Amino acid sequence: MTLESLLAESRPVADTYKCQVCARETVAPVEVRPGLTTCPEHILDVYENRAVAR
Repeated sequence: MTLESLLAESRPVADTYKCQVCARETVAPVEVRPGLTTCPEHILDVYENRAVAR
């Protein structure tokens, strides 16, 4: 491998998921209930019924 080929290779893109509470994209989704995926910031909000899924 040459230096040019090493620099030209792109990194794989991580899968992103949409938080169903705030609608942001996250690479660390958490399924807190069947079919309800949130970002890590909203785990407790969903468990304590303080957040409504969109």
